[in-house]
Amino acid sequence: MGGGLLFFLLLLGGIVFFTRDEDNFQADNILAENFTLAVNQAALEGGTVSLREVASFPWDRVLLVQPETPREEISERLGFEWTGIDTVDGGDLLIFLRDGKVVRFADYRGTGRFEGFERPFDDLPDTLTVDAGRVISPG
Repeated sequence: MGGGLLFFLLLLGGIVFFTRDEDNFQADNILAENFTLAVNQAALEGGTVSLREVASFPWDRVLLVQPETPREEISERLGFEWTGIDTVDGGDLLIFLRDGKVVRFADYRGTGRFEGFERPFDDLPDTLTVDAGRVISPG
């Protein structure tokens, strides 16, 4: 009986190991919630959102991607295959990069909208202005 259980555990482990795809990665849900909360708070206060405070990990660039942008276009813009797993909410994507590689990505889950940014792609500044639910480009 113990041998059969061990066999099935090894079989299950082998299936998981050999069918995994390490190239795919999931959105950072905590980052998505923190960013959305920061935008909502700034909208109430007529303020700004510091991406450096919301995303305290090392990064040097944030790419804003319009919802429903095809994977092929994202891959072309990044210069390598985009393997991020789509999120349920499907809002604007914020792809955090460091030295040209994806560090993390999150989706904006709020009801506000990005205005003054190029579409379907634009680089985000470190500080965003928020006014009445609109995230406004400072440029």
